[in-house]
Amino acid sequence: MSYLVLARKWRPQTFADLVGQEHVAQTLRNAFAQGRIAHAFLFTGPRGVGKTTIARVLAKALNCLSSEGPTVEPCGKCSACEEITRSCDVDVREIDGATWTKVESIRELQESLPYLPARDRYKIVIIDEVHMLSNSAFNALLKTLEEPPPHVKFVFATTEAHKVPITILSRCQRYDFKLLPAQKIRGRVEHILKAEGVGFDDAAVSLVAREAAGSMRDALSLLDQVIAGSTGALSGPEVARLLGVADRQVLYDLARAVLAADPTKALSIVQQVTDQGYDLHAFARDFLSLWRDLVVGRIVHEPGSMLDLADEERADVLAIAKSADAADLERLFLAWSRTVDDVARAREPRWVLEMALVRLAHRPALVPVDELIARLVDLERKLGSGSAGSDPKAAPPRGGFSGPQRPGGGSPTSSAPAQHGSGLSTGAHTTPANPNAPRASAQPPSASSPSSPTLSSAQPSAAAPAPRFEVVRGGTAAAAAIVQPPAPAVAPPSPAAVAPPAPKWLESVRARGAQPQKPPVSESTTVAAPEAPPAPRVDLLDVRSAEGNVDLWATVLAALDGAPLAILEQGVPLEVSAKKVSLAFEANSFYARKVSAPDVQEAVLRAAQKAFASEAPPVFELVTGALPDKVPSIAQRKEAQRQAARAAKIEAARAHPLVRRFLSLVGGEIRKIELPGDIPGT
Repeated sequence: MSYLVLARKWRPQTFADLVGQEHVAQTLRNAFAQGRIAHAFLFTGPRGVGKTTIARVLAKALNCLSSEGPTVEPCGKCSACEEITRSCDVDVREIDGATWTKVESIRELQESLPYLPARDRYKIVIIDEVHMLSNSAFNALLKTLEEPPPHVKFVFATTEAHKVPITILSRCQRYDFKLLPAQKIRGRVEHILKAEGVGFDDAAVSLVAREAAGSMRDALSLLDQVIAGSTGALSGPEVARLLGVADRQVLYDLARAVLAADPTKALSIVQQVTDQGYDLHAFARDFLSLWRDLVVGRIVHEPGSMLDLADEERADVLAIAKSADAADLERLFLAWSRTVDDVARAREPRWVLEMALVRLAHRPALVPVDELIARLVDLERKLGSGSAGSDPKAAPPRGGFSGPQRPGGGSPTSSAPAQHGSGLSTGAHTTPANPNAPRASAQPPSASSPSSPTLSSAQPSAAAPAPRFEVVRGGTAAAAAIVQPPAPAVAPPSPAAVAPPAPKWLESVRARGAQPQKPPVSESTTVAAPEAPPAPRVDLLDVRSAEGNVDLWATVLAALDGAPLAILEQGVPLEVSAKKVSLAFEANSFYARKVSAPDVQEAVLRAAQKAFASEAPPVFELVTGALPDKVPSIAQRKEAQRQAARAAKIEAARAHPLVRRFLSLVGGEIRKIELPGDIPGT
């Protein structure tokens, strides 16, 4: 006896055996219980989810001979049930739509329908892939489908319901089948393996259910394949090898390598996957599925059925997810989703896969925006209070003076410790190199004046104490002052402590740099007189009268039908009335050539006649010539409105409290504002 594959051997025989389509089975049960059985059914959905199976169960429920009438529990033992199971019942015809595309086949079928069934209660016609019928065949079936004989039932099955004419759909009860969850497929596969006496582990069953992608028939076909290829109990690695997919542990190791920023380990895993001959696109999809599971495991406290995994796999996923940050996992999922598309299109998918993994492993750390703002606020608080003055390591704010610092806190030319004023940290201020020079004035030097004292270049006295650099705040202004403490009576500095004077060439360079530069003027140089404004052009068209016609022209365009509206809006309406429509365009322009077409002009005349409710259409005149830069037209008006709205949005963005607050914290300025639509795709 020939071998019967699992998909046929374990085909459901009753409504109770159906898996994953409970909504369809329950509706049909209710119809039988209430005696409201329709004459035509349409079963639609993906492949391998039970459409033809339920059609046969429905046929057995209608024709079971063990009951006096239709029943929701066919016995499966009577001659009718057994013959329907073997597809040899003369009163139940199963037709392949691909071979019955001609209208002659439908006519032949219709000729046999008026005759009573040979044995069963109903003649049942099951047409699989009904969308393959031709339009003529569908049309020939319409009348019979709408009013069939009382002993005839139609059952249609298709994977592409959108190809079935609406006239057919309206005559049928439609049932939409859905893909089966992996958990239901896993349960059915476990039941079959136990009944077949085949050993297995959870990883093997989970892999078969996952690769089935929602199709029970695909799951049983894969199960047949792995049972034939295995010599003993089914295990996860063995099933992965037989199906040509990567083991889950390989995906887990790769995820750990990416999260640990270890590109070397990631590339070695890709090498192993490539050597084993796995499909890299399928591998990338499986890795994307893992990132999704990691995100769910990280943000959902009790994932439950959201993680469609075996117990061991669920534990591994949760362990990896808890060791990572949720935002980082979301970023990795988004980046890898783009990589999956790139791998599918690439001529060398391995290279794309490897470079994507290296890029993810080298990703920079995420710093939340609220944390950055908190740092800026903390820095502002320290600078605004006296806490920065009490901390020798506090950095000065922008614009504050700070001389070059040594690790010990003093300036490079002084061994005296740095002293701090109110809110600023500076190096030691030094006295001039000439000991006989007068002391520095207590007046605050101007930050912009070229004659400000060069504090960092002055040489300190070895015995004199260092002065402080203080900030005096008043309102919003701050003034700086050099506070010079009284010098103690000390011996004059030794010649070795006095720095030598600067060279003459350096002093001359400094002097020239401090003077304002003027451009050299030679005797032959003459100052050009300002150019006179260009004289107005005399060849421009006079469009002053168009200002009052723009609204009338907009009314005409509102009644326009079948003409390029955007092109006509560019025209300058010199005259718009019930008698004449005169439009001006730039000579030899694209718009002028388009409007010169007769069909466009006829459409304009019809719109004008409709707008003015006149009996006869007006006369159309096309004027071409030189136009001014700004002309009164609908297009110009719309552009002005758009620019005004844009300017208002930009001004609102500049004045937003959060934007102003952020600029005050970082001391920055807005250089450019981009609105949605400025960048393509936004």
